[in-house]
Amino acid sequence: MASGERNTFYDEHPFDWALPEVGTDIRSVVSPVLVDLIESLRPNDLVLDVGCGPGRVLGFLAKRGVRCIGADRSRISLRLAVTRYGCPGVVGDNLRLPFADAVADVLISDGVIHHTDDPSEAFAENLRVLKPGGQMYLGVYKPSGRYPFLYDFPGGIIRRGLDQAWSRPLVVLFARIPYFLVHLIKSKGKRTWAGARNLFYDYFVTPRVVFLPREVIEHWCSSRGAHVVRYDENRGSNVHSFLLQKSFSPSR
Repeated sequence: MASGERNTFYDEHPFDWALPEVGTDIRSVVSPVLVDLIESLRPNDLVLDVGCGPGRVLGFLAKRGVRCIGADRSRISLRLAVTRYGCPGVVGDNLRLPFADAVADVLISDGVIHHTDDPSEAFAENLRVLKPGGQMYLGVYKPSGRYPFLYDFPGGIIRRGLDQAWSRPLVVLFARIPYFLVHLIKSKGKRTWAGARNLFYDYFVTPRVVFLPREVIEHWCSSRGAHVVRYDENRGSNVHSFLLQKSFSPSR
């Protein structure tokens, strides 16, 4: 990315809502498929966390002493991750990763490619930097459930409201404050105003979301030399999870 690039959406609204502090249960903030992958890592594995944000997953990787590198388009988010956890990080676009072919043993893409301009090409780019036989965790929004409706409505109203200076206070009063109160109750008082704000903007205001069914991911795998090792619908969640393995042979 050019140094003069304008701030991204996640520079202004980092996805910063859960810190892997001492005593934090990883399973409370990370999907079971990703938890099991992290717990299976070997010390010498090189893990790329692509779209790492402020480092929620990097923090757990660092605790395990795993070799890991974070990559993100948002310089502000990446700076938070590097400062907090001491992991190396690089600014990079999911469609043009600054890594050589076949360098990673494991790649993590947790809730990222559904925000890109071309999810299919982002998926292919992620596979490019993965070693043959390497594993990839992929978490993406599913087309079922409540979120597709909520992103369109009330999300569409919220996004239009934030476009006008006069209506922004109304968004805070009638949307952000109720959203914070719901999360405060659900978290038993642990959710902060800042954390709820970041979730709110990611959930309703992010400018691009694509909902990807399981069949699409499986088709991408079959056409690009990978296969699904494990799948979790994550019933009740907006995201479904895939553990993929890159083929040892060239793509079919």
